[in-house]
Amino acid sequence: MFNPVLICYDETESKRRDTMDTMDYLCKIGQFGKNPDGSYTRRIFSPEWEGAADLVRNEMRALSMKTDRDAAGNEHGVLLGSVPGLPAIILGSHLDTVPSGGLYDGAMGVAAALAALSRAQKEGVVFRHPMEIYAFNGEEFNPLGALFGSRVLTGWFDSEAPHMKETLRSFGRTGEEMAAARRDFAGVKCYLEAHIEQGPELAARKLPVGIVTGIAGVFRYRVICHGMANHSGTTLMKRRHDAMVGMAKLIVYGDLRCRELDDHLVFTAGTIDCLPNSANVVPNRVEATFEMRHLERTLTDALIADIKSYAETIPDVTFSFETREEKPGTYCDKGIQKVFQKAADRLHLPYLVMPSGASHDAHALARRVPVGMIFVPSRDGISHNGKEWTDAKDVRAAGNLIYEALQLLDKED
Repeated sequence: MFNPVLICYDETESKRRDTMDTMDYLCKIGQFGKNPDGSYTRRIFSPEWEGAADLVRNEMRALSMKTDRDAAGNEHGVLLGSVPGLPAIILGSHLDTVPSGGLYDGAMGVAAALAALSRAQKEGVVFRHPMEIYAFNGEEFNPLGALFGSRVLTGWFDSEAPHMKETLRSFGRTGEEMAAARRDFAGVKCYLEAHIEQGPELAARKLPVGIVTGIAGVFRYRVICHGMANHSGTTLMKRRHDAMVGMAKLIVYGDLRCRELDDHLVFTAGTIDCLPNSANVVPNRVEATFEMRHLERTLTDALIADIKSYAETIPDVTFSFETREEKPGTYCDKGIQKVFQKAADRLHLPYLVMPSGASHDAHALARRVPVGMIFVPSRDGISHNGKEWTDAKDVRAAGNLIYEALQLLDKED
C-alpha cells in the first residue's frame, strides 16, 4: 500500500533549508494515527490525537511561541507582536480525523500555519500583530458533536444539552471546564484557515487555489414514513400501505427538486431504517435522515417546505418530520477575500472564488471574528478516505499563500 509519509518528509533536506515547509510539517503530524492500509485515524482525545497535539506544541515552541492546551483539547500557541495593543491574527485548523481518513484533512491547515511562521522566522520578518495558532480538537463528527473544540472556544457549545454531561464525563471532562475554556475575542483581528477542498472543482479546473466566499449551512431532519405491516404474499399491491415505497418516492422527489432549485444546493438521504425489516413483511415504518446544505438558508428552507408538501400527496402512508440540526451558513469576510486574491496575484497563483459545502472550524470562529479560508485541490474530489490526496506543490502553495496574506494583513491596524 502506498504511504505518502514515507516519501514526503526529508529531515535532512529541511535542515539544509533551515526552515520547515507545509509538507514537512504535515508529514510529521502524519506519524500519528497511521493505519496499516495507509489511512489515518486520530479520534477526539485518543492517544493518536494526543501524540499529534504534543508534536504541534513542540513545533510551536521551536518557533518561540508560548503554548497552552485548553480543556477541550485545543492546542494553542502565541507569538507576540512588535506593536503593543494590536489585535491578534489567528491561524489554524484541526488535528483529528474521521476513522480511516486521509493525511490532509485538517492537518494541512495546521501545517500551513506552522510553515508560514517558520518562513517568517527564517526571513527575519517580525510581525506587528500577535500571531496565534490553534490546532483544534474534535472538528469531525464525534460523541460531543462536530466542531467541538472551536465551538467550545467560541461559546457555541451547550454542555447542558441532553446526555452531554454524561458524554463529557466519559472523556474525563465537565461542563464547567468547557465554560471556562470559552475565549474572549475582543483582542482578535481575524481567523485564517487553509484546507483541502474535499471536492472536485479545483482539480477539474486545474486551479491551485480556491478563495472561499462562505461555508454552507447544514440542516438535518428525521423523517418517518408510517404505513401498515402486512403479509407480503397475500396483500395485493392495490391494498398496501408500504412505508418503504412511500419513503422511496419522497427521497426521489427531494433529489429531483434539489437539482431544480440551485446548483450548489445539495440533498442527501444518508441513513435509513426499516421496520419490521423482514423479507416477507410489508414495511410499516421507515425512518430516514434528510440533510441539505447551502450558504443561503432561503434555499434549504424552500427545499424542506417543498418536500413536506409533496409528502402530503403520497397515497397510503403518512409522514412526520423532526428537525435534528440547524447550523446556518456563514460568509467569509469580503476584505479578507480581497487580501487572499491580492496575495494569490503576487504569487502568480490562479484561483477560483467558491463556496464551501463542507463545514470547518472557521464556521464556529465566524460567530466571533472575521474569517477567511483558502482551499487547495483534492485529487478526484476524494476526502474522508485513505485515498485522499493533494499534490505536494499545492500543499506548499497553501503555506505560501497564508504567509503572503499575513504580511498584507499585518500592515493594517
